[in-house]
Amino acid sequence: MAVAFVSLLLASSLHLGAQQANKGKISKKVKDFITYSEATDFVKTPKFDQTREFFHKLEEASPMVHNTSFGTSPLGRELSLVIVDKDGLTTPESIRKKGRVIILIESCIHAGEPDGKDASMIFLRDMVIGKKNIDLLDDVSFLFVPVFNVDGHENFTALNRINQNGPEELGTRNTSQQLNLNRDFLKADAPEMKAWLKMYNYWLPEMFIDVHVTNGADFQYVMTYAIDNMTDNMAPGITKWSQDIYEKQLCSMMEKVGYPIFPYGSFKKYNAPETGFVPDTFDPRYSQGYAAAHNRLGFLIENHIYKPYKQRVDATVEAFIATARILADNKESLKKVIAEADAYTSSAASRVEPFGFQYKATDEVSYVANYLSWGRDTVKSDLSGGEWVTHDYSDPITLPMPVYSSYKPSFTVKLPEAYILMPQWKNVVELLDLHGVKYSVMEKDTEVEVETYRYTGGKFSPRQSEGRIPVQAEFTTQTETLTAPAGSIVVDMDQPAARVAMWLLEPAAPGSLTYWGFFNVCVQAGNEFWIRPQYMEEKGREMLAKDPQLKAAFEKKLKEDAEFAANPQAILMYFYDIVRKRAHQNNELHPAWRIMK
Repeated sequence: MAVAFVSLLLASSLHLGAQQANKGKISKKVKDFITYSEATDFVKTPKFDQTREFFHKLEEASPMVHNTSFGTSPLGRELSLVIVDKDGLTTPESIRKKGRVIILIESCIHAGEPDGKDASMIFLRDMVIGKKNIDLLDDVSFLFVPVFNVDGHENFTALNRINQNGPEELGTRNTSQQLNLNRDFLKADAPEMKAWLKMYNYWLPEMFIDVHVTNGADFQYVMTYAIDNMTDNMAPGITKWSQDIYEKQLCSMMEKVGYPIFPYGSFKKYNAPETGFVPDTFDPRYSQGYAAAHNRLGFLIENHIYKPYKQRVDATVEAFIATARILADNKESLKKVIAEADAYTSSAASRVEPFGFQYKATDEVSYVANYLSWGRDTVKSDLSGGEWVTHDYSDPITLPMPVYSSYKPSFTVKLPEAYILMPQWKNVVELLDLHGVKYSVMEKDTEVEVETYRYTGGKFSPRQSEGRIPVQAEFTTQTETLTAPAGSIVVDMDQPAARVAMWLLEPAAPGSLTYWGFFNVCVQAGNEFWIRPQYMEEKGREMLAKDPQLKAAFEKKLKEDAEFAANPQAILMYFYDIVRKRAHQNNELHPAWRIMK
């Protein structure tokens, strides 16, 4: 995978070579690099070609900037990647050899939320042209994905996100295939996401920033944020570092520059902050949850939809600066805790205690926040007849608000030593490759004692999501001795990506392959079995004579279930179902078997 991506980078360098002669000949004054948004006083945001041209202009002016791509969209548009390094280095190995850490800044995964794109242009321009915070490049290198959802981005209209306070024309939330990329990090249905996963797992940046704009409650904050550090998704060491160093310093630094920030989440009661606040957690279906599963920092920016566009962009630039400064000042401790986290995740110690992958906030108040809100009133609407909450922007208030950020697992699982995946599930093997999960292949049929899941049914969503029908599977767990055929895939959990494998293969995990319908043929196993139930008059007697346990169970059911005992057809179907299940005993078997100690 690394070789393939390097080849892609080398191919793109033809463009770089053609421009080398022009480097340094272009004016390097900041005024010559005004962005389209700045030129329109942040009324407008540039389309993709304008955005790409701006980054190429920076490349012509600075040897530190290198433009490449990591794939193409379904409509054939380039997925741009901008690499920024003090020495012009373009591989993770060469950059890390210099002792630097890497920050990936992604924008427009939801193309109607362009704040990160314009902030990236301004931040990078100010750095490489204006030399503002240029010292950061001694310790930090950057990757920019200015527009991830490039097809959706080009679908400009004033009708998208009509409640958003600028810019005046925006792209769409979904891709040209009507997929939401921020639900696709695990299942990887979109071609854009497949390409992104190859890129991400090639670089494995220490920090991943994903820039969004939020709907919902109204408040004074320009920016809210989320870091997946309230659950067990990351190893303990990196979780503690994110809380004690990154998050604390980030909040302090943002307040100093006039942009106080607050966690992203929900009030206990809609539009009533005094009832309390619950920060959101995110599983690896989402950006920061995906980074956390790899023991890397994921920082979700959710700017406030009602704030002016210029404020949102300015705040985002400041968050980029603050993040880079924190990582530059603490890079050695960050590298240390990441290495320790990877080692811990790869060790048996990480599998001693059950892993929680479904969580619920407790009723314990973690702290009381001084929450920056507005005066508000509730009136009866003369339009709808319902209650209408209005906010008074001339009345900023600070109110004490309990925060419930203590989470306890509501569902846990004992992680295995390894998974064995049946070889016929080639699409799943391809996903393992995309996610950087290592595995080996069995050379011959092998009898193994395993823990298995057998599906007993499932609750299928009445509505499609992402073109799929999500399912909450029901299953039993048991220990069995089975024969794994040659070609079976063995995913050893002694690896840094172990938790990514778990999120994919555990059927009850949120966003698992089971949840997304990859194994529906097992959840609703085929039951073609053409035998006349009347045959069970003979077969049933034979089964009872040969199986004392069955005989005892049957007699017990007759005694305890009068309705059953009085129904000849139900009695015949009792034996029919037993025969059918024995004939198709593995139809409902989950394809990933668990090797325990």
